Amino acid sequence: MSRISLGRTELSYSSRRVVLTLAVAALASAGLATPATAAQGEIRVGTGAKTIAGRYIVVLKENADAADIVTKNGGGEVRETWRHALKGFALGADEVTARRIAADPRVAYVEQDAEITADANQPTPSALWGLDRLDQITGRSNGQYVSAGSGARDVRAYVIDTGIRTTHTDFGGRASWGTNTTGDNNNTDCNGHGTHVAGTIGGTAHGVAKSVRLVAVKVLDCSGSGTTAGVISGVNWVTQNAVRPAVANMSLGGGASATLDAAVEASIAAGITYAVAAGNANRDACQTSPARAPNAITVGATDRNDVRPTNWSSGGSNFGSCVDLFAPGDDITSLSNTSDTATRSLSGTSMAAPHVAGVAALYLQRNANASPTTVWFEMVFVEATRDVVVNPGAGSPNLLLNSRYTFGGPDGDYNDDQRTDTTVWRPSTGQWFVRNQFTVAWGQQGDVPVPGDYNGDGVSDVAVWRPSTGQWFVNGQFTVAWGQQGDVPVPGDYNGDQITDVAVWRPSTGQWFVHDQFTRQWGQQGDIPVPADYDGDGAAQAAVWRPSTGTWHYIGAFGVVVSVQWGQSGDVPVVGDYNGNGGFDLTVWRPSTGEWHVRGVSSTQWGQQGDIPVPGDYNGDGVGDLAVWRPSTGQWFVRNQFTVAWGVQGDKPLAS
Repeated sequence: MSRISLGRTELSYSSRRVVLTLAVAALASAGLATPATAAQGEIRVGTGAKTIAGRYIVVLKENADAADIVTKNGGGEVRETWRHALKGFALGADEVTARRIAADPRVAYVEQDAEITADANQPTPSALWGLDRLDQITGRSNGQYVSAGSGARDVRAYVIDTGIRTTHTDFGGRASWGTNTTGDNNNTDCNGHGTHVAGTIGGTAHGVAKSVRLVAVKVLDCSGSGTTAGVISGVNWVTQNAVRPAVANMSLGGGASATLDAAVEASIAAGITYAVAAGNANRDACQTSPARAPNAITVGATDRNDVRPTNWSSGGSNFGSCVDLFAPGDDITSLSNTSDTATRSLSGTSMAAPHVAGVAALYLQRNANASPTTVWFEMVFVEATRDVVVNPGAGSPNLLLNSRYTFGGPDGDYNDDQRTDTTVWRPSTGQWFVRNQFTVAWGQQGDVPVPGDYNGDGVSDVAVWRPSTGQWFVNGQFTVAWGQQGDVPVPGDYNGDQITDVAVWRPSTGQWFVHDQFTRQWGQQGDIPVPADYDGDGAAQAAVWRPSTGTWHYIGAFGVVVSVQWGQSGDVPVVGDYNGNGGFDLTVWRPSTGEWHVRGVSSTQWGQQGDIPVPGDYNGDGVGDLAVWRPSTGQWFVRNQFTVAWGVQGDKPLAS
């Protein structure tokens, strides 16, 4: 049996333990080969493994009976059996017996158990810079972290570690106990490593996914030490018991172990996403398990300057082709196990991996049926920021964790529930009516409603623009003069900082004026401004739709000018993310037929002449919904979801 540790204390198992002894005479009388003459097989030892004498991991070719195999090969101790992550058992025996078992035709191979440790380093004073960094696209820090509204409330995160102090106030009652494979019968986190990791995944104040349900899977003891067999038992438990959608975090590692890798791979194949630490020895991560498991998301660490650390007491963050991406892992403040309110700061790839696990949980909240392969692809190829990691190490990808899934709800989400709210503004009184939430007077006749998230808290704010003075009035926040009569207000997030920017488009000149950012000529008189994030980079692009030709014009990724014909004169442009890929789709609604034409996605009839299209994400699944508001009846018709009366003739419906 291998050892996994933060320290050097060996773990043992008390549950399901079977001790078998057998006299040689009994074997001989049965006509079987005696131990002295039985065939001897090979014992595998992982590269760099710190082996544990008398402890082995037996992997079976089939669902053979562990007790029978041990009995027929001279005895030993079946310490634990596995049937889910892999087929096999943990064996306590001398080397001769283990070699006989390795030669049994029902056995695939036997691996010597070895030590595994949690991948953390020295405590350091800090602040929550890691959260701040992962939601930045263009810069390292803006002093805040925008939490997704749902916070992954329907996702479970399995923390395979030293346990969790489930009573910590930062968990808000969302942490629970799963299993303990250490054999110490101490269902608490007596080390603190697991609590720190769990806090980064899902702490209310310190976590990425602030509503995720956390489950403790204790595989390391009070000194942070455990065995390969113990960790396999934890993975086996998760594979059998996980409630999906689920993500697992493994901030631990040891020498290379084909068996541990296989267990993790089997668990991933069962539909559970794994984030694992790359290790802290400043060496090739392909030399350690489970970091080298092919389908896990293996995470290296960076500091607040996006540099891969090499000055830790253990050496520094591992690197190489087995690393999938990097995440903040140096000087990370999270929770402590010393009290229900305590915090502390640690460094290590153990601190980097839970950032990824948290982002994966946010993604799974919106994409509950996504496979681990899809989650991996999103984290690595879609979301990660490229070419900002300093000294990533030989063979490493230059990718840093980034996530739009930390952003707040969709446009028109006034209560942070990740859903577009049915809302109308009444010009005659200046009143806002947000269904099931509030009514507030803000604005006056002649104003233009311009809701948006102007402070970056993930919630849409009540706001109007006054054409007569060019003033923007944002409720509870600010008043600013920007624009002039004849301009068209075009609020949007033009720099990817998750804050709606004050902006106007001037039809007479085709100029865009974005407050504190840029002035740009784009478009011409007669165009309709349609700013949106068309390339999925988190920032809106200046864009126009030309009714005379049905052509869309915008500047895409890397400054490429994009012109696409989609739609015809008389159509209404209704951009939205209708396939959930993070980029807005070119879309028009045709009043004459009520048809929605989403380029590359679908054409669907929904609505009738006289309706007003009000697309939005009404169920919080991250995909835009087809919807119309009927002025004659005040009814909202949201396709495949609901019909509700809200508003009266003369109101202005507000969605996305």
